[in-house]
Amino acid sequence: MLRSRRTICITAMVAFSLLRVAPASADYQKHHITLGIGYQKYLGENMKDEASGVDFSNAGKGSLSYRYSVKPTLDITVDGFEAMSQDELLGVDLSVSNSYFGPGIRLAGSGEGTRPYVQANVYVVTEEVEAEEGNVTVTTSETGIGFGLAAGIDIRASRLLSIPIEAAFNYAEPADVLRGMGGSIGLTFNFGATR
Repeated sequence: MLRSRRTICITAMVAFSLLRVAPASADYQKHHITLGIGYQKYLGENMKDEASGVDFSNAGKGSLSYRYSVKPTLDITVDGFEAMSQDELLGVDLSVSNSYFGPGIRLAGSGEGTRPYVQANVYVVTEEVEAEEGNVTVTTSETGIGFGLAAGIDIRASRLLSIPIEAAFNYAEPADVLRGMGGSIGLTFNFGATR
């Protein structure tokens, strides 16, 4: 156990050192593709039932986004993420997944190392509920419109890579009212110099 932890720590330090070889003050890039993971906490009582003990208010999330830099401080974005939570009731496996997809605008700081940003999105949101017992699966879904607001920092790791750390609030009404706050971390691939 100790040996595997030490190996992970050494590997992480070596990888971070390799990322830092390129200058942090590289030219601004035009295209940005981000893969992220995070956590979503749904607010309100509609994602939790006290009587049965079923609770979908805590969800893991994964995201994929593309940004195009119109200017060094203005990006147009297309974002997609899915937040999923699972629970069990009387031997039936239950899962709720909420998928968000839509355009947005990001305003970023003008620094080239660590850049703060704010972002607003409009989403098409699909809420899917699935119940599974044995070989029988029942699924239902609803779609609606929502919005998201985010703030974060984008840490330049190298000329081509950066690490965004973000906090976000999302609201939608596909089937239930989905109000959620969460955080995420990602890895962004930057390419196509703008100047």
